[in-house]
Amino acid sequence: MGERESNSTSISLQGQELTYRKLGWTGSDLPYIESDDIQPPLELEWDMETELQEADQFQTNHFTHSPSTNQHNHVYSSTSIQPATSPKGRFQRLQEEPEYFSHYTEQEPKRSSKHVCTIVKFFCTFLFIFIPGFLIGHFSNRNSYSSNCSIEIGPASSSETNFLSEIINNVSKENIEKHYKYLTQISVNNTDSDTAKGIALLWTSIGLKEVQLVNYSALLDLPGSSPNTITLNNGQCYYPNGQQCDEEFKRHKSHEILLSYAAYSAKGTLEGEIIDVQYGTVKDLQRVTQARNVTNSSLIALMKLGMLPLLYKLSLLEEVGFRGALIYVDPCDLPEKSNLHDNPFMISLNNAGDPVTFSASKHGENNPTATETLTSMFVQPVTISLLKKLFAVTETTTGSKCTPLIVPEKENRTFQLNIQSLVTYEDISNAFGILRGALLPGKYIILGAPHKGKYGQNPQEWASAAAIMTTIIESLMSKVKEGWRPQRTIIFCSWGGSQFGNIGSYKWAEEFRRILESNSVAYIGLHQPISGNASLQSIVSPSLQQVTSEITKKMQVTCPKKDLCPGSNVSSVQMPGDANVFINSIGIPAVQFSVEEYKLSEVPVPNIFSEALFIKKDSNQQVDPLFHLHEYIAKLTLELVLQIASEPLLPFNALDVALEIQKNIEVDNVSMNFLMEKARRLRETVQLFQSNEMRPANDPMERDPTRVRMLNDILQNMEKNFLIQNAPPGFFRNILYRVDGKRTQFSVLQETQDYTTLSKSNKTLLAVLEMVTNCISSAQLYFNESLHVFEDGLDRNG
Repeated sequence: MGERESNSTSISLQGQELTYRKLGWTGSDLPYIESDDIQPPLELEWDMETELQEADQFQTNHFTHSPSTNQHNHVYSSTSIQPATSPKGRFQRLQEEPEYFSHYTEQEPKRSSKHVCTIVKFFCTFLFIFIPGFLIGHFSNRNSYSSNCSIEIGPASSSETNFLSEIINNVSKENIEKHYKYLTQISVNNTDSDTAKGIALLWTSIGLKEVQLVNYSALLDLPGSSPNTITLNNGQCYYPNGQQCDEEFKRHKSHEILLSYAAYSAKGTLEGEIIDVQYGTVKDLQRVTQARNVTNSSLIALMKLGMLPLLYKLSLLEEVGFRGALIYVDPCDLPEKSNLHDNPFMISLNNAGDPVTFSASKHGENNPTATETLTSMFVQPVTISLLKKLFAVTETTTGSKCTPLIVPEKENRTFQLNIQSLVTYEDISNAFGILRGALLPGKYIILGAPHKGKYGQNPQEWASAAAIMTTIIESLMSKVKEGWRPQRTIIFCSWGGSQFGNIGSYKWAEEFRRILESNSVAYIGLHQPISGNASLQSIVSPSLQQVTSEITKKMQVTCPKKDLCPGSNVSSVQMPGDANVFINSIGIPAVQFSVEEYKLSEVPVPNIFSEALFIKKDSNQQVDPLFHLHEYIAKLTLELVLQIASEPLLPFNALDVALEIQKNIEVDNVSMNFLMEKARRLRETVQLFQSNEMRPANDPMERDPTRVRMLNDILQNMEKNFLIQNAPPGFFRNILYRVDGKRTQFSVLQETQDYTTLSKSNKTLLAVLEMVTNCISSAQLYFNESLHVFEDGLDRNG
């Protein structure tokens, strides 16, 4: 048996907890998330906590049954549900006994032999009289029955296709502009919770019935009452934007200066020498450490954003001996027409939810031992204006040529850095809406966007996304009123706390992790969808690259600018925003469309707009004043949502994942022959799976509902195989996503290889190599076991 009987079987289908249930929810029974703050006209019906408890109950080995007087009024009874006990898993059990979930366990009462004989006589008489009539009725209606079945499991009919096209065509720039103006108005001087409530009320007003708010108490690092400062040896004091410290600030309370800080940085005062480390890569740090001793001293790094994730670079700085960092943006890394290099900005040193990661944080319960900082480093973002006053820095742009900024060597560069932000518990709110699926209500497509941050955001930073999502909901609800529903459930999410580290999405995902891991299918993000007007960026999981490419090609005819949409432009780079938790924790595919300020050839590594929140941009200046780009992104997003929500077979391509894995390894010189062999075996197994199982499922004449459902669960859960246990700070746990689109290697493996030259040890490299190898082996066994499940089913049915 070899590999099938190895210890790795824990990742096989049996261990994936892919369950099939028939719960028979009704509108009044389907729960929703509770809320203490929302007021009418919202209907708070969906209590996901209850749904999660039901899922937990189903997954236990035995069920307890407590009689009650109204037991028969329940939609379903716990005694009627039994978990699969087949040693080959639930897929195998479903093949053996497709209706196992509806069997009852009550014992039949004993009967006397006389009663048995009487029953047998009546039964024979019944068969003699009624079977001929049954056969006549069966064959006379056979064609009708077959037709009905084909409608349920076959591809969308022409009328259904036209119906979906009407939904997309109903999206208009006029409606987006209307919602945009409303959203910008309600956010003025409002808190996070007020904005979320306004969004929820708007969704209700356009017809979405199940809408809810959920509030969390989160540990936020907010600006202090006074701005952070940088002081020279001679006592000259500056604010991060280059303005000289004076009494004017105390009189005018400049909000802009306060917001230039690094959330969750160490706090207090640090005095040390500043050293230019450029981007802070391994090569940059090698150059610095070879030139001088950086241990046992208070050194402050002067570092640019870009090249690698900020959190990873800070961890390298801390490891070699630095205690602080001034972070700035090189003008050469910004779009050609941008003037943001002199704008103050905020950064967060947290990208994975609330630093207090425990479920009891809901409803304002605090943890007295919560960590107030995520690093011992003193970190402060600064502008070019400040650098010009601290050092002999000149303009770097001459004509069309830009020279990267380098701070000249200079003696006696000792400064005092004072950081005084305030850590406190604050309420953040998420708004949720649900459009329940008609055929598969227990499968979720999640569409999410952040709403107004607590500080610093221009309305167009978030209102564009909220207006696009509201218009999508409005278009869908116009057809729901006519009786249409998608096959799968669509959950609409407006996230709070995104600028502090995607706190709202992580809080929700942590609270309902078990049900989301088993029921969520895909996440579609709307994180800053209109950041510019230069190029369309499609960030997508490898499993969704094919369908995304097809959609972008199809929608080219509606593209507002010819040079904006150069055909199929998709990449699997690390996705900014709230998609993080769904990719790295829940383990589902994700997609995000956006229009950026960069041309494709100019995109920095990584995109600094995903790390820096600029306190900027004239609020009266619209990137897309006619809302053509908004409409285009809305239609792209809605087209993808409808395909995933309405297609009988999920449009996920496993072979694209296998080919991506093999491509990443072929160019990676750290990967040995054994890793290439693992990738080859994965590709061959997936090719067999694709031809033997996916091809028949895509053919309406061969499609079988049970097999389609089994295939969907396999496709839905395949990306969970590619999550590594421990990724370097700032890197995705999902190895399918790269730090940038210019290289094709596994980012985590490549960077760990570079790290060995700094650490003088290959221990970390070997650990990462083992995790990557295990991911590939896990995926190969996953698809191999899938093939065996289908083969066993065919043998029995044959």
